Amino acid sequence: MRAILGYVKTDPHDHTVYKAQLADLAGIAKAAGYEPVETIVQFLHKETVNYVFGKGKVEEIKKRIEELNAQAFIVYNTMTSAQKLNLEKALKVKVIDRYELTLEVFDLNASDKLSKMQIELAKLIKSYPYEKLKAAIRYIRDRPGPKGLGEYAYHSVIGQIRRRIKQLEEELEKARQVRLAQLQKRKELGIPIIALAGYYGAGKTSIFNALTRLNRPVLGRPFTTLSSKYHAVNKESPFLIVDTIGFAMGLDPEVIHAFRLTLDDIRFSDAVILVIDISDEEHVMRLRTKTCMDILKELGVNKNRVVVAANKVDLVKQGLEEKINSLKHMVAGCEVVLTSALERKNIWDLAKAAVEKALEVKLAKFF
Repeated sequence: MRAILGYVKTDPHDHTVYKAQLADLAGIAKAAGYEPVETIVQFLHKETVNYVFGKGKVEEIKKRIEELNAQAFIVYNTMTSAQKLNLEKALKVKVIDRYELTLEVFDLNASDKLSKMQIELAKLIKSYPYEKLKAAIRYIRDRPGPKGLGEYAYHSVIGQIRRRIKQLEEELEKARQVRLAQLQKRKELGIPIIALAGYYGAGKTSIFNALTRLNRPVLGRPFTTLSSKYHAVNKESPFLIVDTIGFAMGLDPEVIHAFRLTLDDIRFSDAVILVIDISDEEHVMRLRTKTCMDILKELGVNKNRVVVAANKVDLVKQGLEEKINSLKHMVAGCEVVLTSALERKNIWDLAKAAVEKALEVKLAKFF
């Protein structure tokens, strides 16, 4: 499906962040099966209430959609229900924001029941205000009258969504309690639990494969790991390693909430290996590192539990020292280990550092 990407930039001093955000948007769009054919950026001091974009820009977007034969318009900015509905009416194509786009990729990659349930919940939470507004227009404005058929149909539609949200929340909470009990049993074994975390595409699964000698798929697409995978590693110091869902810039808090069952594997681990792609351009690396550190903080993971893997050093031909210094400044207080999952460089040094960190944390809790 051909798609035009859109972005309203509200910070006049931003000359780099929005470019990285748009690059992310394009990558996620491709993973969802879209073909980005053009990107339209508008600078406004504030997003417009009706369309996000200015009315004149909407007309320009409509014209480009017709000229390029695009079937979708993907907006980086998070839209309200009214903005989405207004853009759909004006453009006559599918309109989604980055939150909805991310959930589409999640849906494509989901293979287990719990992942599918978490995705459905996130979708329903996002779509509920939109469906409520659509139902109000369709059943109440078009068919007015107290206690009439329109009002009955309206309450029937939104009531069904509310009930499904409640059902999913209850089922996921039950599953979460079971998972927490499993995590507690693993902790009682006394074997360190180490979670791999990081931006999508940074090489988490490649490091997981290197440590476990498994061959889990490394597809080079966003969010191919949705359900956590545990594996025991029996080296000098045995430990459990867990591969987890990848992070992304601008990940909506509702997505994080909906995936709390999966993210518990990071939250309750003894130590976290934060994988950073050191081969990214420095400004991109800095943005992605900040995103990861912010999400870890939101999950309640302190720096004293984190070891940083500066991965893909084999791809850096120049400026490595400057990048490492920049990274160390951003993750001050965390040990940084230079790694290459492809060449198996320093992989066991990384594991050793993480195990030592986990044992330190366990010891600190004991006292």
